[in-house]
Amino acid sequence: MFWTNYHQHCYFCDGTDEPSLYVESAIEKGVKSFGFSSHAPMSLPVPWAVKAERFNEYLQTITGLKERYKNQLPIYVGLEIDYIPGITSPAREDFKVLDYNIGSVHYGHKHPDEGWYWEIDGTQQAYDRGIAEIYGGDVKKAVGSYFALQQEMLTLAPPQVLGHMDKVKMNNQNRHFTEDESWYKQLVFDTLEVAAASGVIIEVNTRGVYKKKTQYPYPSPFVLQRIKELNIPIVLNSDAHHPREITAYFTEAAQMLQELGFKELQILTPQGWQPRPFTAEGIIEQ
Repeated sequence: MFWTNYHQHCYFCDGTDEPSLYVESAIEKGVKSFGFSSHAPMSLPVPWAVKAERFNEYLQTITGLKERYKNQLPIYVGLEIDYIPGITSPAREDFKVLDYNIGSVHYGHKHPDEGWYWEIDGTQQAYDRGIAEIYGGDVKKAVGSYFALQQEMLTLAPPQVLGHMDKVKMNNQNRHFTEDESWYKQLVFDTLEVAAASGVIIEVNTRGVYKKKTQYPYPSPFVLQRIKELNIPIVLNSDAHHPREITAYFTEAAQMLQELGFKELQILTPQGWQPRPFTAEGIIEQ
């Protein structure tokens, strides 16, 4: 049995440590396929993305680790790439050098007068301010914009992996809406139809749970049930920002996935993404 993880952030973006410490931790935790996905550079002045002037250093560093650990652990070079119309997307030419990518929406629309964006997963205060000042307090309009941007990304610039697709729930904490409301479910299900048509892999991301931000991983169980019905492939990731988080909540998440009827997880190989059977103890060797 083994685990894989393709979503982690090191000190090139908002992670805590140098990349080699993540690799050493992954080896200790029985990981057999591993990828770095630092937040991609972009023109917005955000503190959590790779600086443009360090992008080549990032690529060279991870490529060096691939060679250094080639007899112990397959390592892949990736990025988590935001979709912000007119700013950045997974389709950018300078990102074509990657082994894989994760496409995520972290921002909603821009304030029409002041130029700042609605932050989906920043502070709760920023989340609430965006709903109030950009969307006039209309939470359906705000959440609708989040899923509309995902659908646009999946249609115009589809990534290989869709990151934390329902992260809009994190700062909500059942204050503005609940996940069982029909309008919310319809937005999710509409997005999944687009995802199924795009051929994307959907990430099951455990970070919300082990950071005590959400009750369930991203996406929630009712979303995962629909993903299974649509036969959309899934990959299990932890969105680690510290080496100790690389397999955090994997056993519990894998058990949940089994109970929902999932039989396979995607792993990245030199031949591309491939399905593998799994149990709560890990992915089964073949």
